Amino acid sequence: MAAQTCTILVVSDTHGRITRLRWLLRHEKADALFFLGDGLNDLDQAIVQNRMQPPYPVYRVRGNCDFGREEPAEALAPFAGVLFFYTHGHLYGVKSGFEPLIETASARGADVALFGHTHYKTARAATAMTPALFNPGSLRDTGSYGVITITDGKCAFGWKQVPLHLA
Repeated sequence: MAAQTCTILVVSDTHGRITRLRWLLRHEKADALFFLGDGLNDLDQAIVQNRMQPPYPVYRVRGNCDFGREEPAEALAPFAGVLFFYTHGHLYGVKSGFEPLIETASARGADVALFGHTHYKTARAATAMTPALFNPGSLRDTGSYGVITITDGKCAFGWKQVPLHLA
């Protein structure tokens, strides 16, 4: 039997780089998108400008710069046999360490904790006691976004970049 594979895009910290986000939505094929905050208005505007809702689920949380937004600060989502805990990360002090994030994600039974806020790409493998950690970096600063490939419930983490000439 052939392995089932799906692709998840992970984006964070767009901070006004709508053109980069529009490019990603037009050019990347995926089965889901996690948007980890600090640019929810950018996401809404990019979807409107592309004149279509992406043909896959979009999971979103607000970041510390998403003023006035109603989205939750964190959430859980099962996808392709993997339970994702996703948050912007500011409420967990991720710029100083990952322990509070790991503890919360573990307590909720998550296999993977997705976060942004630091603007730095991060990947840390799961252990028997802790979930995997993944940060896509900042679409604004470096043009990076995350790509998670899930094959038969196992995750492979990587990054891609939008063309940097895009404003």
